[in-house]
Amino acid sequence: MRVTFTKTDAKRYVVTIDREVAPRLLPRFGPGNDDLLPHDLAHYLVEEHYGIRLGVFGQLAAGASGLFYAAPEDRCLRLTRRDARIGALGRDDMARSEALVQVTMAAWEREVGRTWHQGLPVTVDVDPARLAAGVRRIHEVSARWSALRFGDELTLRWPAHLSVNVAGSREGRRHRVG
Repeated sequence: MRVTFTKTDAKRYVVTIDREVAPRLLPRFGPGNDDLLPHDLAHYLVEEHYGIRLGVFGQLAAGASGLFYAAPEDRCLRLTRRDARIGALGRDDMARSEALVQVTMAAWEREVGRTWHQGLPVTVDVDPARLAAGVRRIHEVSARWSALRFGDELTLRWPAHLSVNVAGSREGRRHRVG
């Protein structure tokens, strides 16, 4: 799956998902724009770095729609059920993703002189060396994002080893009784 972040103007960015499985998703404006690192890009980097398989981007790679919408011609009950199933399977990963974004962004912001994520309650333990590596990755991608002009884009490929194939799993499915 390819994830493209497009810097549209000083206040907005667009996220586009191009995946090999499941229906096409419509691009969407992302929340939390930041000239140094937008919120969705922070989630992508943290989930990739910590190997979170069913966080925001792992669920998209597994075939869910998440916060995106499928193209109108692809919307159906089967897709709605798959979204619910993958969402249920990924509930713990989503919570872990949120906590690790908080911790990693707080550490990065301390290094760049910001205080946005400081003082928030932390609900996850992180190995200091792994946290430092995550902060280095955020520095690297932040520099690339900051260098983009309006209309430019940054495309990242979701790692195949983090993609979950839920098709063969019975987990999260409703079971008939009787």
